[in-house]
Amino acid sequence: MKRILFIAPESFPINGAEAIVNVKLLKVLCDAGYVIDVVSRKRKWTDYPLSELKDFQLHINSLHIVEVDNRLNLSTIWMHLLTFLTFGIVYKGAHWAYSALQVCKKLIKENRYDVIVTKSSPGELIGYWIRKNKGIKWIATWNDPFPMEKYPEPYGRGVQAKGFVGAKYLIPMMQQFPDFHIFPSDRLRDYMLHYINVPIEKTRVIAHVSFKEYLEHPSEKHKELKIIHSGNVNYPRNPFSFLKGLSLFYQEVVGASLLVDFQGVLPVDFVDKLKEFGLQSFVHVLPPVQYANSLEQLQHYDVAMLIEAPCKEGIFLPTKVGDYMQAHKTIFAISPVRGVLKDLYDSGDVQYFADCESPTRIKEELKRMYEDFRENKIKKSFPKQEYTPEYVLAQYQEILGI
Repeated sequence: MKRILFIAPESFPINGAEAIVNVKLLKVLCDAGYVIDVVSRKRKWTDYPLSELKDFQLHINSLHIVEVDNRLNLSTIWMHLLTFLTFGIVYKGAHWAYSALQVCKKLIKENRYDVIVTKSSPGELIGYWIRKNKGIKWIATWNDPFPMEKYPEPYGRGVQAKGFVGAKYLIPMMQQFPDFHIFPSDRLRDYMLHYINVPIEKTRVIAHVSFKEYLEHPSEKHKELKIIHSGNVNYPRNPFSFLKGLSLFYQEVVGASLLVDFQGVLPVDFVDKLKEFGLQSFVHVLPPVQYANSLEQLQHYDVAMLIEAPCKEGIFLPTKVGDYMQAHKTIFAISPVRGVLKDLYDSGDVQYFADCESPTRIKEELKRMYEDFRENKIKKSFPKQEYTPEYVLAQYQEILGI
């Protein structure tokens, strides 16, 4: 079986969306028999609860966690200089790649790898160095637009944005050296191909894994419609459009039994906005929990909600889509009218949808959802075929050559 060096700065500790996506993929590949050595990053400063490795029943061959300090001091300045001298590229936070490369060199000396898989920055710098100097096949993954300056507005400055001067060779490197580029959605791929000139044959769209066998608990019956939003709704996401739409809903549907919980990172004035809209009795804030516990919590709700930022086009595939599907939760997407989540709504994989910039549309969809709830017509979601472990594994087997 092939041996993989899996370079994923966001994987262990499991403390965020990117880490969850990468660990799910690791489980699929490990369960299929691939021998995998993982190089990850430990952050000194984190606000998220850490999940346990045992929660995922992973059987990786070895795990190497490289710790760096991200504070501005003489040590990190020196590390960034060494990074530039090593890779010819540097940007804020890239110094982890220099430290992690020393670990990777040792692993390459001790083992024969068939492929390098990189996940999230600055892992691409290591993939580039190994491909250039060792000739090992490199599969680069872009779960989000990269470099970060080229995020769509309002996150970033769009495809025409100029990057940091120390990273001017980053895009030429991305074009020349990876053997394959993986994207979680076709919209993200097409967006990045506006500035990365690579043939379509070298790209693959492989969605985040959704484990269909998880959490087969019987659904609870509630007297009130219970909705949860789990995740980050800080700027540029705007939960206040939803709160306004919810306020309009309560004005029109007097006496409605509908409750909403938010769990995750919220704007500092979120509670003040609840008071402004008169929603203190209907919307509650929950403390963050470990990932496995968050999946268990989903079983206590009828609908799981996603709120996206008001982009011209929604190019992201949120991690929570797969989580909600594997928990068999009804999904309510509040998103751009053109984008990945709207595509999933049009295909029937997302059950409710509203324009993230229209409180009135949000109110109307809440009314439709509430009526379906009262008539016992709320439908569950299930993992889309392209998100299942079997499908994802088949895509990787094709590009890995087995």
